Amino acid sequence: MVMRFLWYTILFFIIITAFWKTDVQAQNSIPQSWSQFRGPGGAGHVQDEFIAHTPKLKLVWEQEIGSAYSELLVRNDVLFTMSSDMIDSLHGNEYILAFNAQTGAEKWRCRIDSLYFEIDGWGHGPRSTPVLHDDLIFCLSGNGKLSAHKTSDGTMLWQNDFVANFQSTRPRWGYSSSPLIVNEMLVVEVGGKDNQAFMAFDPLTGKPLWNSQNGEPFYNSPLYTQLDGEPQILFASNDILYSLKPDGDTLWTFKMPFRLITTMPLMVGKNSIFLSGVRTPGFVIIEVDQHKIKEIARGDHMQTDFNTASYQNGFIFGFNVSTLRCISAITGELKWSKRGFGKGSQIIVNKHMVVLSDQGLLVVAEANPDAFVEIVSAQAIKGKSWTAPSYARGKVYVRNLTGMACYQMYE
Repeated sequence: MVMRFLWYTILFFIIITAFWKTDVQAQNSIPQSWSQFRGPGGAGHVQDEFIAHTPKLKLVWEQEIGSAYSELLVRNDVLFTMSSDMIDSLHGNEYILAFNAQTGAEKWRCRIDSLYFEIDGWGHGPRSTPVLHDDLIFCLSGNGKLSAHKTSDGTMLWQNDFVANFQSTRPRWGYSSSPLIVNEMLVVEVGGKDNQAFMAFDPLTGKPLWNSQNGEPFYNSPLYTQLDGEPQILFASNDILYSLKPDGDTLWTFKMPFRLITTMPLMVGKNSIFLSGVRTPGFVIIEVDQHKIKEIARGDHMQTDFNTASYQNGFIFGFNVSTLRCISAITGELKWSKRGFGKGSQIIVNKHMVVLSDQGLLVVAEANPDAFVEIVSAQAIKGKSWTAPSYARGKVYVRNLTGMACYQMYE
């Protein structure tokens, strides 16, 4: 009898421990930060503990900031981004900065490069979004200098000049691709000569670890994902989509039906990828099976320009130039259209779509494939707003070329 009681007791603790571990793992899986371009996994889509809450938009703080298009990264109550200033009509500086994410107060800044001057009047300064990894942050200037910094105080540890070191040529509208971390490596599009289009660097030293392919630098960013359970890095360069192993070897390539692509590849299912350019046709959806590519849909009614679309439950939400739309990720069928946001941007948080118009109007709507249903809105910032929102711990963070703001979305 005693032995039976003992075994029941042991079994009880095993079950309780298993549930406790599962609960802890579930909590740990909830994203508490926005640490890279387009957030966790580069998907522009997160779910968290506020999934059952009704959204609202309450201003927490607002802050002036210098010109840049970098997203706002948030981790452990610290916000990181890039900015710039002008000394005179010919000179200026670019910076990596940190702020208190609760108040908007600046904590530190570090100069990374001279100012990239934009020739068409679209705004000077950095284009790329940094990436956080452990106690470091990595950023790319508009003129092509990649650098590593301590998150504690901004101290620069190393810097690589793409033009001087790898014979890259600066794109017309500046270096715009955002770096990412893959297996303890810093991976980025360089656009260098001699098989140095895509490169990986040691995060601690800046030493090159591998290089692959030829091609000029462009305006989209790579995506680290899995297809058929196989880890791979997707780069879109000119009219070719490259899939590389984490060690830089090429797995497969796909010739896209458009040459000018400024947005990231988007996973829209286990083995399907949505690609969108700024020329006809507007998009193509491909399916990858054992490195073999099959086109499953294409059309002209989703032509993303500045910002990558988002995916949820079989549907793609994004901008066709200046019209917000939803299409089927299986057939490409147009479900609905909504004008009034200009060349805006969107992310998906839980079951809600967070939309920022190109004039700073922030809207929360249902991520609903049947219709656009607005829930709440606020004029978050004023002026040209081409940077997509960020999200962490119930708050939405937005910015443009002159200011940034934090809004409470869930409580």
